[in-house]
Amino acid sequence: MKDSWSLKKVFATGATPTPAEMRGHFAVRLVTGLLPEVRFFGHRKFFPESVEYSGGGYNEFLGSLRVGDFRIEVGPSVLGDGENILRINYNRPGNPFWLRPLNDELKRIREGYYLGRGVYALGGRAFKVMYFSLERLAE
Repeated sequence: MKDSWSLKKVFATGATPTPAEMRGHFAVRLVTGLLPEVRFFGHRKFFPESVEYSGGGYNEFLGSLRVGDFRIEVGPSVLGDGENILRINYNRPGNPFWLRPLNDELKRIREGYYLGRGVYALGGRAFKVMYFSLERLAE
């Protein structure tokens, strides 16, 4: 992958994951398309059995710091680009006000590996802020 355009193309060719396949811990890495993927502070996402459509997932840093509770759902992208995605929705009670407008949108690129894009929605407008990858961790 060379740039944001290439990442957009790879994202568009990915498959929409099902909520049922998102169980357990996944390593989170920033993807720029120009540099190798970077993992900050041991960032990972945890999807428990109960996360499907209702809630219970969270981000974890440094092995134990939990930030950003979420729920997941399948549906159209908030960008309005026609992509059907698995959405990680942070608009949850207890999350800070600045995190609630964030939606992570996922596509499966290959078994156990997902490309995501962080999408911020404010005032009826939505814009992509970054690409990231999720890779299933051995439990």
